[in-house]
Amino acid sequence: MQPLDFTQHVTPMVRQAYDCIHPRDAVARANRAQELLDRIGQLEDERRARLGPEASILVDSPLMVRLLLIVNESYRQLPDARADLFDKAIEALLRVDYGREEEDRHELATDWEDFREMAQHLAIHMHQQGRDQGREIDERALAAALREKAEFQPYIKAFIGHARQRGSVVEERDGTYRFIHLAFQEFLVARYLAEVPGRDSRQAMLDCLTDHLEDPWWREPILLLAGYLAKNAAGAARRLLGELAATGTTANARFSAAELAGAATLEWQKSGEALRTRCAQRILTLMGDAEALRDSRPPVRARAGDTLGRLGDPRFDPRRWHLPADDLLGFVRIPADPQFKIGTRSRDKKQVSQVVGYDVSDDEINDLATPTPAFYCARYPVTVAQFRAYCEAAEVRPGNANALRDADNRPVRYVDWREALAYCEWLNQALASEFLAGNEIARLVGGGSWRVALPSELEWEKAARGGLSDTVYSWGDVRDPNRANYDDAKIGDTSAVGCFPANGFGLHDMIGNVWEWTCSRYQAYPYRPGDGRESPNPSNEEWLVVRGGSWSNHRDLARGAYRGGVLPGARGLGLGFRVVLRSAPVSSAPSSVTPDSVL
Repeated sequence: MQPLDFTQHVTPMVRQAYDCIHPRDAVARANRAQELLDRIGQLEDERRARLGPEASILVDSPLMVRLLLIVNESYRQLPDARADLFDKAIEALLRVDYGREEEDRHELATDWEDFREMAQHLAIHMHQQGRDQGREIDERALAAALREKAEFQPYIKAFIGHARQRGSVVEERDGTYRFIHLAFQEFLVARYLAEVPGRDSRQAMLDCLTDHLEDPWWREPILLLAGYLAKNAAGAARRLLGELAATGTTANARFSAAELAGAATLEWQKSGEALRTRCAQRILTLMGDAEALRDSRPPVRARAGDTLGRLGDPRFDPRRWHLPADDLLGFVRIPADPQFKIGTRSRDKKQVSQVVGYDVSDDEINDLATPTPAFYCARYPVTVAQFRAYCEAAEVRPGNANALRDADNRPVRYVDWREALAYCEWLNQALASEFLAGNEIARLVGGGSWRVALPSELEWEKAARGGLSDTVYSWGDVRDPNRANYDDAKIGDTSAVGCFPANGFGLHDMIGNVWEWTCSRYQAYPYRPGDGRESPNPSNEEWLVVRGGSWSNHRDLARGAYRGGVLPGARGLGLGFRVVLRSAPVSSAPSSVTPDSVL
């Protein structure tokens, strides 16, 4: 049977039910139906947020609709906590009396708790088989699993009989048994961990989880474990989550454990600010650990980075427009370099082509030095929170609403060149305000000798190389998807800034994550400052340079020397920007080269 569609099936079922519950009160039935439908929609949204857009639907059958109706009417609303909701739904399911002979009803009234204990024992047995084998079990294996506990043996036949009638949390189909929804199996695994090993100690619970911290199959049971404990013993739940945040024997496991603890505190509304801060700090500590970054997988770090953003990323100061919370507001001084050479040397073209797997363009070949003065570069690309602060302060709407829909600590995207420039102008005014009197960066801007701006192509590449000169990548000559968010990192989207190691200057995400606007027209090398390539006001038909590659690009674009070009009005799901602070204005003149667009 296909899952129910929310609009076509669930909505009319709920409305029809409330037509029967409140036949004479149109207002009550409309309000109660809408309240339940809103909560079901919220549950589905939360499930997709936790497990991804491909997550299975929770309310996928008439039975699930019936259960939620029973819980909603019994308690006047659905519980906010998922663990509490599943607990009440399982009780409602095990105590129902439809399809039973009269003598069976007394049995259900007295034995449903025994059936619940048997179901949770079966749940942990099945879940331990893993994602591929843990969804179904045949009758022989089911009975054998239940016979492991002597106290279950008198009830095994009845338990299987109820499953055959589809009157339990387990149902039979073509000789195999499964839980009526994976969510019930996951909750009962969590309940088992709390009630069986948890009866001994928190450490016993943690020991059961040690081998499963990195396994997505166990994510929901771990989150539901915290929720179940929170319902019954808030202090114990806080202590468990605090200890979970600090556990893990490998870098991957440490990131996973910290992220799980953080996600659980966010689900638990009464977890408390102290615990959330502790979880955020743990994730931040791991992101600042070079060894942990080197030895963990990018998707694990990306998930931790998103959870850090939801917890409140302490790297950024909400009182100062979400700029980095340090004395220089996240700006890093890049020293002058009289011998810097932009691009790739002609002698290295063959080597670079062999590394990236294609012939590099002649547009990036340059053998002449271009002196670069000292300047400051932002440690991170401009984030969603920073761009939102600008929109609110300047009372403007982003040209594309998607620009503000990512996590606060991810890089902003869907921003065109003129919007990026407008952000720079606003930040100049904000930094020059009296609010930041005494700050070194604010003093430079307020004095008028330094300005926040988009980087020139020269400045961008100087910063991106991190002090290295002629390497293929900013970290060396060997491709490494653990160093930057490009397609081989397998994240499949942008990631919170700082999930990858910094370069030699301490700058993050110069390579990968999002393309970054520059203020340079796409013109041929050699690069000569003042030759008109730095564009304060390009036409809509002029190509501008973007640098760094994005999360969706192949490694051949994720290099410091690669040049991309787009029109100033372009917006893209992989196009953002970062800012620099420079001491001199930049001139303009017409373009002479037309590149291929990278978006």
